[in-house]
Amino acid sequence: MIKDELRVKMRETRRNLPADEVKGKSEAIARSLLNITAVKDAKTVCVYISAFKEPDTRGIIGALLESGKRVAVPVADEESVTLSLSYIDNTSELARGAYGIYEPTVIKHADENDMDVIVTPGLAFDTRGGRMGFGKGYYDRLFEKTDALRIALCYDFQLLDEIPTEPHDAPMDIIVTEKRILVIQSGSQHKR
Repeated sequence: MIKDELRVKMRETRRNLPADEVKGKSEAIARSLLNITAVKDAKTVCVYISAFKEPDTRGIIGALLESGKRVAVPVADEESVTLSLSYIDNTSELARGAYGIYEPTVIKHADENDMDVIVTPGLAFDTRGGRMGFGKGYYDRLFEKTDALRIALCYDFQLLDEIPTEPHDAPMDIIVTEKRILVIQSGSQHKR
């Protein structure tokens, strides 16, 4: 299956998830993520703001803040097609931004090199750590600037044996679904 077909299929499948299923699966994903040693030990974590029935990250952000961690969220610049990071103190500081995704109303610049972990969205992943995003390369460009541990969140149906990837597609270190945690043995240079 080619990338565009797979993107369409994954978007449609996710869009058709009932709200109670999104909630239950998101809670299971959050529990697993928050119990990963690298997340427990992290001082600073970047977490995407969920949209369009992605695994819900608001509870994750709240739990990380409550545990005393610094939390940054991505802010998309549509003109340069890049992400910058902004610290937040709570999720009430958010309003709809680029692509209809929530972003901070006040930007508190965060350096990507200060991130211990970057929690990453995507449409499909594979068991080798391959990630298929939305096709614009925002996260691939972000990963070029940091050696933070890359943790993907997805529903189990989004984790496939293999997806089409290209050399510029940044691989994940860990993938968390509602059913499993997959640690990728890629010999990457990222923090562990």
